[in-house]
Amino acid sequence: MVKVELTSSSVRDELLNQKRIIVNYITYDIIEYLASANVLMCSKCMALGHFKKQCTQTKETCRTCGDQADDMKSHKCSKVEKCVRCGQNHNSSLLKCPVVKSFRSELTRKILQVNNQSSRDSRLLNKNIIFNSTKFPPPPPPKSSALSINPMTVKLNELINKLSEVKDRLVNLEAKHDKFEQFICDKNHYDETIIKNMNDMSNKYMILKKDVVQQNFFIERHENLFCKLLIPMTEDIFTFISTQNQDKKGNSVDADLKCRINRYFVQMKKVTEDKPFSS
Repeated sequence: MVKVELTSSSVRDELLNQKRIIVNYITYDIIEYLASANVLMCSKCMALGHFKKQCTQTKETCRTCGDQADDMKSHKCSKVEKCVRCGQNHNSSLLKCPVVKSFRSELTRKILQVNNQSSRDSRLLNKNIIFNSTKFPPPPPPKSSALSINPMTVKLNELINKLSEVKDRLVNLEAKHDKFEQFICDKNHYDETIIKNMNDMSNKYMILKKDVVQQNFFIERHENLFCKLLIPMTEDIFTFISTQNQDKKGNSVDADLKCRINRYFVQMKKVTEDKPFSS
């Protein structure tokens, strides 16, 4: 609800008769607003129609219990509410008091009568006025086209400009989206390449691991063959040569050969014990 105050009574009556008003090409319904009349209430005697400064009562009246006292600060109120106007059990300053309501309605009625009388007088006065164009100056020149632009057109132009800006932003956003989508595609392709390379490396690692296990098996097999077959066979050969290098008394025929055979025995023992050779 919007309250409109008018200084011209004729315009007011015309609007009330039309019951509508047009603002910026929009029609609004209007009704007459009659505000309630303000009621004057004395805070000293709690009577209506005057203020405390105009009050003729010597003592002050308690707004709660209704008793009178010389000074309200020293007054001992009974806290029992009693209105000094209607005698009912409510505060004397209550605006809903029947006496206050009756006084306000009567005051409002009188104000309306005065307003209606003034409106009729103004209409009669307007009827008695004879308009003579020669007694009035010519109307002002028309306003420039810049000032007479339709506000709806201005709003539409602003809206079109805003839509153009939104369109440009959407185009930029679409371009950024395409770039981001291309980036995601390239990233997915790169990830697939990395995954493929990792799978290849994993397969090669498994093959290499298998080959290492197989080679270790071959080495262990050859090592067992060397230690369990060739070395004992060589020891038997050296033992046979050592027995052939002795005469009937058990003495060595070739001392140098005996030393070599002993050295070979020591080296073969180190081989079986995983010790390094010595010259």
